[in-house]
Order: sequence, then structure tokens, then C-alpha cells
Amino acid sequence: MNVVVVGSGSWGTALAIKSVLAGNTTTLYCRRPEFAKQLAEDLENKEYLPGVTLPKELLYSSDLATCINAADIVLMVTPSVHVRTSLESLKPYAHKEQSYILCSKGVERTTGKLLTTVMREVLGPVGCNLAVLSGPNHAEEIGRDLPAASVLSTENLEVATMLQKTLCSQNFRIYANTDITGVELAGATKNIIALAAGIVDGLKLGDNCKALLLTRGLHEMTRFGVALGAQKETYAGLAGMGDLIATCMSPHGRNRAAGQQLADGKTMDYIINHTNMVVEGFFATDIVYKMACEHHIEMPITKALYEVLYEEKSPALALAELMGRDIKIEVS
Repeated sequence: MNVVVVGSGSWGTALAIKSVLAGNTTTLYCRRPEFAKQLAEDLENKEYLPGVTLPKELLYSSDLATCINAADIVLMVTPSVHVRTSLESLKPYAHKEQSYILCSKGVERTTGKLLTTVMREVLGPVGCNLAVLSGPNHAEEIGRDLPAASVLSTENLEVATMLQKTLCSQNFRIYANTDITGVELAGATKNIIALAAGIVDGLKLGDNCKALLLTRGLHEMTRFGVALGAQKETYAGLAGMGDLIATCMSPHGRNRAAGQQLADGKTMDYIINHTNMVVEGFFATDIVYKMACEHHIEMPITKALYEVLYEEKSPALALAELMGRDIKIEVS
């Protein structure tokens, strides 16, 4: 298969490596021609994935028309804020025989729409297959070919199985399902809990508190997803529990790291202006909290984090209020 990866950050680069290992002719699309040239010369993405050697077979291009025209599968790996503009740029070259796989996690900031909704709005008239890939996948480990797994979801199980077989490699297992809404929402909402986990770490509140947060956080994520049409079972799998554990426990997690900075007294604006990575949890918290209010979905952790980020409440006070909530039955 001819695979094109749109997005040359850490995750896009890692997925391009995996695609090569799966036996596909793979091109990493870079918006900047000089960056494509640099990657080809260095065989390393020093800016976003340092220390990982790129396969000699991997191709690089800044010619979007040529890339997309020749592609069988396109992996969309741009930050959520750029998904719509990227899709609109490539739409003139897309055709119905192709499959587009969303690999970004988050929601569209300006509209609050799911990124799969954005994909349908832009590419729906083309008639190509649309899918989502998500799971506990840190680019730093995927790029080094450490064992990992992910979930690929599309409405047509036959298409999901085809894509699954195409992208699987020895150390990268891909499972298929048809719950696109659940897979995407799990990937977006776990970033909120990861920010809170970083605050727990930064305040040195211990493993018991971290376990409490992850458990109730997963419950909150599931409640939100099911209310919006997701399947409850998805949240017990790789896209839900798996991704939540990896993001909240690993030193690689940028949302967890941002949470630690919040605990240290840094503001959201300061963190945004002092990192070259996008902290999706900041924007997901705002959008998901407002959606929860609109749909009357109880999300106490998300509400508390929203107050920390957007109402300048101290993390310690937000935690005290969470712990002081009325006691209840666990499954409610």
C-alpha cells in the first residue's frame, strides 16, 4: 500500500516509521520543504523525535498534490487546531478509493465539533473511507519500536480489518472496532484527566490519590461518551483505560507534564507560550466542560480543572472541594 502521513511532528514521524516496518511505501509530508530536506539528510527528526533513527526506506515530500494523488491511505496527524485546514488543503487531490485515518486527539477549538465530524464535513462529498486510530501510544516509544497496540475504528468492519492488516507490524498490534465516537471521545477526554494527574504528581499527593483520580476519571469519561452515543465497552479497552493509564503515568505525557507545571504555580498561558508541543487538554477542558453543561452531564473532575484553568482557582482548593463532595454510591 502507498501510505502518506500528513504531519511531521513526533507522532506523525513515529507512525511513518511503523508504516515502513509494516511493509508499506510510506511518505512523510512536511509543510516546509527545508524540513523535509533536513529529515532526509539527518535520518532523524531532531526537532520532534530526537534520538530515533528514521528508516532509509522512508520518503519525504512537501508536494501535497503528488502525495495525495498517489496515496491509498492517508494518516492525519496534525494538531487538532490544524485538522480542518489540512483537510481542506488536500481535498482537491482526494478520491473515493482512499482511506483517511484520523490520528490526532482533541476537538475543534472554534466549534467544539469532534474531529471526525470535521472530516465528514470536508471529505464526505469525496466518498472516501474515514477512520480513527487511538490508544496508549507515546511517540517516543513507538518510534523506538517498543511493543504497543492501538485501536482502529471505522463504521465498516470490513474496511477496518483491511486497514488493520495494512498497518500492523511485529511490535505494533492494531485492534479493530466500529465505535468511532467512543474511540475519538476517549482520546480527547483522557487529556483532561492527564492534566489533573500532573497536578496530583506536582502536589506530591501519592499513589492512592492518583489511583482515585484515574478510576473516577475513567468513570467520568465513560459517562460523557455514553451520553453522546459511544459504547461503554470502548472505555474499558485500549482507547479508554489503556490510553488513560499511559498518559497519566508516563513521563512522556505532555498533558501530565503540563499539570505538574500548574501545580508549581505556572499559568496555562505561560505553559502554552513556553512549549513547542500542543497541550490538547487545555482546550479539551474548556470545550468538554461546556458540552457537559449543555447536556446536563455531571463531570466534577472536568469542572474542577476548568475552574483552575479558566477561573484561576488554586489546584489545592479545587482538590479540597472535590474531596468534600457529598458521598455517594460508587457506580452512580
